[in-house]
Amino acid sequence: MLWKKVRGVGTKNEIVYDLRHFERDFNGTEQVNGLELALAEPKKDIRIKMLANEQREAGIPYVSGDKIFSLRAVWKNDSNTQSALCNVYVDETHGEWISANCSCSEFNRNRYCCHHVTALLSQYLMDHWGTEIFRGTKIEKKLAEQAGVPDPFVPGVLRKTDQDLLEMLNMPQVGNMDPLAELATNTELHMECHLAKEKGGVSLELKIGSKRRYVVKSMLELFRSCDEGRVYQIGKTDCLSSLDQFDMDGRRAMELLLGQYRHKKSTPYFSTMFLRTSGSYNERYVYLEGRDLDAWMENVGEIPCYVGDDQVRIRLDGAGPEISMERQPYGMLLKTKSFFILAKTEDWIYFQTGDRVSRTRNQQGGRLGEILELLSGKSEFYIRNKELPLFFGQVLPAIEDQTEIQTTGFALDEYRPEIPKVSIYLDISQDEIISCQVKCRYDRSGKEYLLYDETDRSVRNNGFEEELRRVTGKYFNAYDETNKSMCLSGGPEELYHFLTESVTELGKSGEVFISDALQKLKVRKLPSVDIGIRMDTGLLYMSIQAPDMTKDELAEILSLYSNKKKFFRLKNGSFMTTDPEKQKEWAVLAETFLQYGKKDPASMEIPAFRALYLDEMLKNRDGIILEENRKYKELLFNMDTAKEANDEVPESLRGILRPYQADGFRWMKTLKRCGFCGILADDMGLGKTLQMLTFLLSEKEEGKTGDELRTLIVTPASLVYNWKKEIGQFVPELSCKVITGNAAERQEMIQNEEDRDIWITSYDLLKRDIACYENIRFANQVIDEAQYIKNHGTQAAKSVRLIQSGFRMALTGTPMENRLSELWSIFDFLMPGFLYGYQGFREKFEEAIMNDRDEEVSARLRSMVHPFILRRLKKDVLTELPDKIEKTVTIELEGEQRKLYDAYAKRLKLYLEKQSKEEFKQSKLEVLKELTRLRQLCCGPELFLENYHGENAKMDACVELVRQAVDGGHKVLLFSQFTSVLDEIEKALAKEKIEDHRIDGSVSKEQRIRLVDSFETDDVPVFCISLKAGGTGLNLTAADIVIHYDPWWNVAAQNQATDRAHRIGQRNTVTVYDLIAENTIEEQIKKLQESKSALAEEILSGEGIQSIVLDRDEILKML
Repeated sequence: MLWKKVRGVGTKNEIVYDLRHFERDFNGTEQVNGLELALAEPKKDIRIKMLANEQREAGIPYVSGDKIFSLRAVWKNDSNTQSALCNVYVDETHGEWISANCSCSEFNRNRYCCHHVTALLSQYLMDHWGTEIFRGTKIEKKLAEQAGVPDPFVPGVLRKTDQDLLEMLNMPQVGNMDPLAELATNTELHMECHLAKEKGGVSLELKIGSKRRYVVKSMLELFRSCDEGRVYQIGKTDCLSSLDQFDMDGRRAMELLLGQYRHKKSTPYFSTMFLRTSGSYNERYVYLEGRDLDAWMENVGEIPCYVGDDQVRIRLDGAGPEISMERQPYGMLLKTKSFFILAKTEDWIYFQTGDRVSRTRNQQGGRLGEILELLSGKSEFYIRNKELPLFFGQVLPAIEDQTEIQTTGFALDEYRPEIPKVSIYLDISQDEIISCQVKCRYDRSGKEYLLYDETDRSVRNNGFEEELRRVTGKYFNAYDETNKSMCLSGGPEELYHFLTESVTELGKSGEVFISDALQKLKVRKLPSVDIGIRMDTGLLYMSIQAPDMTKDELAEILSLYSNKKKFFRLKNGSFMTTDPEKQKEWAVLAETFLQYGKKDPASMEIPAFRALYLDEMLKNRDGIILEENRKYKELLFNMDTAKEANDEVPESLRGILRPYQADGFRWMKTLKRCGFCGILADDMGLGKTLQMLTFLLSEKEEGKTGDELRTLIVTPASLVYNWKKEIGQFVPELSCKVITGNAAERQEMIQNEEDRDIWITSYDLLKRDIACYENIRFANQVIDEAQYIKNHGTQAAKSVRLIQSGFRMALTGTPMENRLSELWSIFDFLMPGFLYGYQGFREKFEEAIMNDRDEEVSARLRSMVHPFILRRLKKDVLTELPDKIEKTVTIELEGEQRKLYDAYAKRLKLYLEKQSKEEFKQSKLEVLKELTRLRQLCCGPELFLENYHGENAKMDACVELVRQAVDGGHKVLLFSQFTSVLDEIEKALAKEKIEDHRIDGSVSKEQRIRLVDSFETDDVPVFCISLKAGGTGLNLTAADIVIHYDPWWNVAAQNQATDRAHRIGQRNTVTVYDLIAENTIEEQIKKLQESKSALAEEILSGEGIQSIVLDRDEILKML
């Protein structure tokens, strides 16, 4: 009943906004809050203005015939100013909410919805259908519970008291006010803090008050009161109810402490916030350390602070402690202005000097903290002349930048440590252990020291040498005490990294000297090469040479080269580094040498089908000089200009072929002329058959007959007579025979001396008759729907390869459906060895592309196959073809159907979760069976449950969709995977008195043709088709609506089925409906189709690898 209401009543046959979409688009809380607002607010506050299509705002989609309306509402507060501006866009044709925006904070937070949006849509629904539209729904029940009324739709029952009046009524009387709260609002509070040094940090004690400051005896209780909004009593006269009572500095300090409290209160570190004494924490003192202490010091401002009895000012922008140094006859006197180290954090050292607390930067890994602690303990130190070098070498560098130093009787530069000259000596042992000795030479003394020798430390620049140890030591992993040297041991990776990077970095610390033994380990770049390619007698002859390099050295480089490595090592011990900018061409050279070079890169024989690939990968490359002979250049030119070749379209077909079809014909002529074979991979419906027949007619008109013309066409059984029909229609000049009948009759037809230009057989019959073809040679061999040989191990694939034929063509709109190996299988039929052997193809291409998503390998494969695949899409060449509109119809399973689905899904999930990966491999058939059960439950439980008599939401939606289409004068193609689904659909259509035709696997080839011809001319409005039996080879342009009842893993198969209607000859816009059960495996199949469709687009510029190969984890995600 509800659905009927939303669809329209009386003569009004249009959707407005579908209540079922309202229940789907928003959750229960959003629905109830919006409806309550719509019912409670005076209607004048919700103003809805409908806009015509031409007035719609930018960004709102336009589809011809759709009714898009803009709903607008303004909410105003009690001061009559705007509080929320809300816009909602509704598609009345399909009953859907398109988009919305609102100025309120709730919408900005959610980004898609707020209670104003749902209120506006609720009002819109009630304007059309009244409040009755919500009666009997879950929304009514929830609204009544929330409002606390039996009937929420009684006028005025949800309207609220005016806000101004409500505030006045709720205002507490003066006599009833809390005296503490009243007092709190009238007092300004001030703060003072007391700091004390503690282990690792400081303790903080607060005093708070208005006229007099009172000690906060429990900081914990203060924090809790502020956090919970309670009044906190301070002394006898003051209390705190709001942080606003504090002056500016006090408020900032309290907010900081409260933030730390809130952060720590729910963590195991909460107790660390308070000072621990005698094993327990003291709530009177807050313990500050690390970043918390830094934050407090930076925010304390002008709050009075005390350290002990001294009142201090926190000044963080000052310099460090003051130090004076005076030269004396036998040494130096160092004095410090009295200071006290208050605390140290990771970044800062805090110290008190008189009435001031300052800080200086704490050097990571330095000795500043240790030195300042020492200096703070005494005001005067004496250093005799003997220890002055140590002081100026170790102490001065640590404190110079962080303190103020004044000198008397000398200048600091006179005593600064000398920077020695550094020499670094590198060597390598026979077992390839690198050693490094570092020497420091001091010019003042004329002495040189090993870096790790401890001699004369008092006269050396120890700070400099300590840093030098740190910088140089990171390139080594061992130390030789005997020779005072650093060492590096490891494999080729470590050695290569040291030679290419570490040596350069060491050079920044001093002059590097490399031994003769280490210099022999050279790191070389790939050489420049001269390449010669000539063509003769159908083969390519290729030579690769490198100046100043023997053929054996070049052969070694080519055999070791790999894009996956930064370097490789030659037999002589030297390293060859790979260059990322040259990896494409070197990968091709190495690949070619390994396959065809044997031992000599200067003499290689290569099949001609490599010509275009080599040309694309090697021409105009840095470091490569390429020489080509005339025949090779002619081959490249012919292939590059194949579509502009001089081949004339046979006169009888000139008025029939479209320009792109003529290009395809010339491309095939060029392929044969150059000795190649190829794949015509045009989109479904672009006339691949006609292009192939044009080629064959051209061959005959050139005078070819018998062995020079004889052509074998292998096709699915369902298309055998379609080929015969099109030969008779377009090229009657070509004689043909269909290999049919029983085994004896077929054998006689094959061996009959009476020849025909074209022989037509099916894949199935070719397998049976293959022995009869043993001594017959065909000039041309064509395989139609070439995906039939995608599995190279099948009898069909083996049989087509066994046929003796010269020129081979494969016709298919989907060269790949599941795996890259399917493309290999087709090319192995066309040009054996072109994509290497099967195992070689897997190793070189399939594993890298499918598992690693290697874009470089993908690009190489594309370059290799591109010249031999011609693929055009309808959207590119048929600009006059009507649009194809694709829509997903989401259907909600309800009642018993939903319960059954959930139960089966849960059972499968539990089954899979208990399995290991190995057990999963053993039970794949059982899992596939269960997945099929889930798909059938979406289509209708009655498909396998005999006594099921409950709901079938998808069948109801499908029949309704068909009914609308038929009433509108449309013809419909209805596809399903399951013939049992077609049985149920036909029953449902019969009840509605809707006629239909049907094709499934039981229909003969002859009957298929009669049914197709009948549908194109009769008044039967629906054609029910099994996807597998009728997804290819049919021309059904009388239909302009296509319904896919259930999704298939392979979306390419669905697209092929759709193109039975969306092809040449179609004059109307084709609308395609995918029926998808919500929150089921069907939604997941749809997502997988979309996510795994990009790879073949890269390789073929085509459909993509769109069938799905699932593992255990992927199936679990779908459940």
